Amino acid sequence: MSQVRRKEGLKLRKNLPGYFLMAPAVIAVLALSVYPLFRGIYLSFLNYNLVRPNDPAFNTLAGLQNYINIFKDKVFLQSIGNTVKWTVVNLVVQLVAAMLLALALNQKLKGRSVYRTLILVPWAVPHAIAAMTFTFLYNANVGIINILAVKLGMITESVSWLGNVGSAFWCVILVAIWKGIPFQMIFILAALQGISGDVYESAEIDGASRWQCFWRITLPIIKEPLAISTILNLIGIVSCFNTIWLMTKGGPLYSTEIVYTYAYRRAFIDHNFGTAAAASVVLFVFMAVFSGVYLKMVSEKE
Repeated sequence: MSQVRRKEGLKLRKNLPGYFLMAPAVIAVLALSVYPLFRGIYLSFLNYNLVRPNDPAFNTLAGLQNYINIFKDKVFLQSIGNTVKWTVVNLVVQLVAAMLLALALNQKLKGRSVYRTLILVPWAVPHAIAAMTFTFLYNANVGIINILAVKLGMITESVSWLGNVGSAFWCVILVAIWKGIPFQMIFILAALQGISGDVYESAEIDGASRWQCFWRITLPIIKEPLAISTILNLIGIVSCFNTIWLMTKGGPLYSTEIVYTYAYRRAFIDHNFGTAAAASVVLFVFMAVFSGVYLKMVSEKE
């Protein structure tokens, strides 16, 4: 027994420097991720007002009232619908486009490195710059999109793309897709490059078609990296605040309002942190459920 304890003590002493090196990172994660999460859940049960944080009259226990209020709010319900649509369209389009680009760039093409660099440019552009650039392109008076559309006869007069309820959402989501595709493509391309060419050669000798090679070999091998990249992409998509806020601020008529912008509006414009925290908790639950279902589907297929 003493010998076992001595071995455990030696093992602990050997790993002690590693624990010390890990400690700052663990503390940072707890301080920046775990604490804000529980703090947000706590605030969602309070009538917390940012303007008067020390006034007991404005910081009373609300119970579930904040949750009841947001689910009675038509704007919040609309933001949930927009968030679901925003998430599904972004995920599907980005995943398909990134997969096609990665498969193309994994081939032996002339100038392949140049193409890879060019495709990564949208990802490198800051959200603020991308939002301002596309806002200018969509401008009804001087935007190049309107100028070209009128000259080509596609429209008879200039359109306020970001000021129209029917087009604003799709104009903003186009920017998010343009920026998000390279991120997903990097993961997929890295996974594809880890597959040995001998595997495909053996499959082709056995008479497998390109589609069968992709479906039976490529997808199963890259499934885990694909799942990780999709979850990371999901987090970025749902929390895509900068692009929406800089381009439309959730308008017109809340047609581009997602839960993230709704929470920001309630917190920093209406100064109601309790309602904002409740909306954020609902968003967190939505992301957790979506991620859990997706990972379960991936594991079941395995």
